[in-house]
This record gives sequence, structure tokens and C-alpha cells, in this order.
Amino acid sequence: MKRPASRLLSGCLLAALAACSGAATPASQSTPPSHNTPASVAAGSAATDATPVPSAATPSVVAVVTGYYRAIVVRNYRRAFGYLAPGATGPDGSKLTLRSFLQLAQMLDGMGGPVTRFSIGVSPSEVVMTLYRAKYGPYHSHLRMTRTRHGWAISSLDRI
Repeated sequence: MKRPASRLLSGCLLAALAACSGAATPASQSTPPSHNTPASVAAGSAATDATPVPSAATPSVVAVVTGYYRAIVVRNYRRAFGYLAPGATGPDGSKLTLRSFLQLAQMLDGMGGPVTRFSIGVSPSEVVMTLYRAKYGPYHSHLRMTRTRHGWAISSLDRI
């Protein structure tokens, strides 16, 4: 039962990656990210690009998403899971547990290689990440954010 579900999820993720892959290029400047510009981060180094982020994005939203993907880049998936809101959902719409999150992350790393860098674009309704994996190249991930008692958290994401 688990094997067909894993294959179905793998197929869906591959189709989604193909449907939402981009040819974005990371910025090469070395200015730290701010809440006014998208950030492009490669394994801990930060750079910005010239596309403005809508004013609806607060620095805390960008900080949460940046922290989440910095943890993903260094493969600290337990720390990344801590950025998710209680009841956060994954690519298939089901609630993510630590176990399912770790399995998904490991499966995606096995299929496309680990995430090596990312860039951020924020709109009033979601955060769009451009992620880079060795085997896939750039692709997009869409994150919905929610306010919690402690600030912002990720309430849903369509891929890691």
C-alpha cells in the first residue's frame, strides 16, 4: 500500500516540477536580503535581485521562509519542519507529520538532488520560491503563510 502511494506522489511531484519549472537565474550581488527585495541564497550566502516585493510582505514572513529554506539547503529537515504551522499540509493536501515530512524531503533529494539555493518572491496571498536542484534545475514552490501566536508559519506548501 505504501509503495503505490509513494509512486503516485513521485509521479505527481515530477509532473508538478515539469509544469512549474522556470529559467530564473540567481542574482550575483552580495547584499544581504531585505524585506523589499527577493533573496537568492546559495548554501548560506545571501544576495538580492532587483524585483521589488509587494508591500504586503512583512519582514517576518520573509524571515520565516528564508529560515525554512536555509534549513532545507543544509539538509536540517527537523529544523525546517519547525517552521511549519500545526496542521500544515504538503503537496498532496494531507497533513504533514515530522515523519512524512522527512520521508518527502529524502525522496525529493534522492530524485532531484538536494536543494542547493533558492530565491524568494512574495505576493499578498503566497510566497513563491524558486528552488535549484542539481538534476531538475530551477523550479517553483508555492507556500501559504498563516499568523500564529508566535508570528508567521508555513501553513501549506506544494513541494519542499
